[in-house]
Amino acid sequence: MKYSSNQLQNSIPFSLYCTDKKLYDKSTSGGAFIAIALNFIKNGGYVCGVISDNEVKHTVTNNVDEVLKMQGSKYVQSDMSGIYKTISKLIDNGQKVLFTGMGCQAAALNSYFKTNKNKENLFIIDLICGGVPSRLLSQIFLQNERQYTKIEGFRNKNQYVLSCYDTNGKLIYLKGQRVLPLYGFYSGLTMRYSCGDCRFCGIERMSDLTIGDYWGDNNGLHKSVAVAHTEKGIKILKCLNDVEINYIDWSFIKCNPRFVVGKSYNNHKIQRLLLPWLFHNLSYKSLCGFYGCNLQNPLWLLLHIYNHSMVKIQELYIKHQTKSILNSITKNNSQPYL
Repeated sequence: MKYSSNQLQNSIPFSLYCTDKKLYDKSTSGGAFIAIALNFIKNGGYVCGVISDNEVKHTVTNNVDEVLKMQGSKYVQSDMSGIYKTISKLIDNGQKVLFTGMGCQAAALNSYFKTNKNKENLFIIDLICGGVPSRLLSQIFLQNERQYTKIEGFRNKNQYVLSCYDTNGKLIYLKGQRVLPLYGFYSGLTMRYSCGDCRFCGIERMSDLTIGDYWGDNNGLHKSVAVAHTEKGIKILKCLNDVEINYIDWSFIKCNPRFVVGKSYNNHKIQRLLLPWLFHNLSYKSLCGFYGCNLQNPLWLLLHIYNHSMVKIQELYIKHQTKSILNSITKNNSQPYL
C-alpha cells in the first residue's frame, strides 16, 4: 500500500503557533512539535525524536529536558539504531509513544508496526521535508573550520543561519556567511538520490499528522502548518494547550510545494553524480566553489549562475505541478472538529 497520495480524502489542514514565548522563540517555525511533544509527556507518554549531540540520532524519552533538545531542524539524516525495539517494548507494555521523523522514516515505521496489535498506542508525525543533504557537508566544514567544534543549528525561524560552538564553548551565528553546510543544501546537489524522487510527499499520508512551516499570512508570526490525516491526529491537536490554532485551506501548498511534489532533476547533474569522488579528492576551497559558497573564482561564479538558472527552470515545473494538484482537489465537505 502506498504511504501517500495527492487524492484528497480525509486530511484537514491547520495553522498553529505556540503561545509560550520561550518555547516559540526556540522553535524553527511556530512550535508545533514542542507543543505536541510536551503535551504528550504531560499525559504520561513518550516522545521519539532527533537529538543532535556528538551525533544526530533518534532517541525515545519521557524527560522534558531531553525533548527540549529535539527542537530545531537538523538537516542531516538521523541514526535510528535500536528505535524500533525500544518503541515495541513501550507500546506492548501499554505506553503511548509519539514518533516524529521524515516521511521515509515514518513510512518505514508504519510498515514495521502495521500488524502490531498495540499499534493504537503509536502516534506518528512526519515532517514536510525538503530533502536530506549528505553528512559530508558538516564533516568537511568542521574539519577545515577548526575554530568551530560543533554545529548547533541551521535556522532561526525564516532566516537560514548556521550556528556553531567555537573552541571556547561560545555559540556563534554565522550571519551573512556562505558556508558549505547551508549552501550545499541550498543547491540541492548534495541530497540523497531518494530525495530527488521522493515517494512520501502528498496531501494524504499514513501518518497521523504532518507538520512543517506555514508560509501564509502570518501577521508577523512564524507559524506551523499541521495537517491531520487520522482521528488520532485530530485528537493530538484537540488536546493542545498554549497554542493558537486555526483551520486553513489548501492554498498554503503554493508556498510549500515540497508537501506534494517530491521530484527533482538534480540527481542527474555532474556535481551530484560525482559527489563522493569530489569530496574525497578536492580541496575544501574547491568544494565550496562547486557547491555555491565560494564565488571568488570566475569559474565558480559562472557555475553558480548556471545552477541558479537551472533551479529557476525547475521551480517553474514544480509550480505547474503544484497548481495542477491544487486545482484537482475537490472541496473538502467535512468540517474541522477541534
